[in-house]
Amino acid sequence: MEKPDSQVLGKNCIEFLLNRGFKIALLRGQIQYENELVNYYSKGVFFRKPDCILVLGGDGTLLSVARQCCFYRVPIFGINLGKLGFLTEGEANHYEETLESFTKGDYYIEERMMLSCTIKKENECSREYVALNDVLVKSRGFRMMDIQANASGSTIDTIRADGLIISTPTGSTGYSLAAGGPVVAPQTDVMILNPICPHRLHDRSYVLPGDEVITLEFGDREKEIMVILDGQTNVAIKPEDGVRVEKSIYSTRLIRLNKMSYFDRLRVKLSNDIV
Repeated sequence: MEKPDSQVLGKNCIEFLLNRGFKIALLRGQIQYENELVNYYSKGVFFRKPDCILVLGGDGTLLSVARQCCFYRVPIFGINLGKLGFLTEGEANHYEETLESFTKGDYYIEERMMLSCTIKKENECSREYVALNDVLVKSRGFRMMDIQANASGSTIDTIRADGLIISTPTGSTGYSLAAGGPVVAPQTDVMILNPICPHRLHDRSYVLPGDEVITLEFGDREKEIMVILDGQTNVAIKPEDGVRVEKSIYSTRLIRLNKMSYFDRLRVKLSNDIV
């Protein structure tokens, strides 16, 4: 909540919820609001405390929160302060109406599939990351790459492109969509492999079952390879390092109001209309 508009909206939302009998947990250092029903917690404790986390910001803010609270199954309720806001539920200029519906229980919880990305570097222990939208592999220098994608013990193809996006259905409306990938309904249990600017006519998107395990291999000539989680967490790897992507055991729980379906929301967001 570093931006002035988020500070103002944050205090307005706190006051609205306090007036309706809610207790408030705040992440220390983000916003100050003096009240006996408001408690502050460090980052290491905060994400396990609330019954629900109210996120004020755009999709990037919500993605960051999702990767931290998914381990505790805490649902997220987003109010958009960004541009499109595919993942958020309400708009800042209608925050009172949005919170009123929430406090009256006029909502449901939607489970969203996440990805687990395990990276094994030479002479190091494997490290696992989670992503709600996508796992992106590309060269730091934006050069063309040959990426061998494998599943079920077989090679899908050696994809020649500027990079590869492995996306969840949630992420299908993000970078994958911009790269020409399909829109996939969020309840669908699949993963989408989408090359970025493919250099061959037959390098197109693949839609794989959600229970597949995808491994990636790189030629010795590849340099400055980056694995990027949700566009926010960057991991530099070498050609000999192992990359494994599969459905995570964790999921993101989004609070949705009953007034708009996914396809209604999709049409509104893609047309850049704000309701």
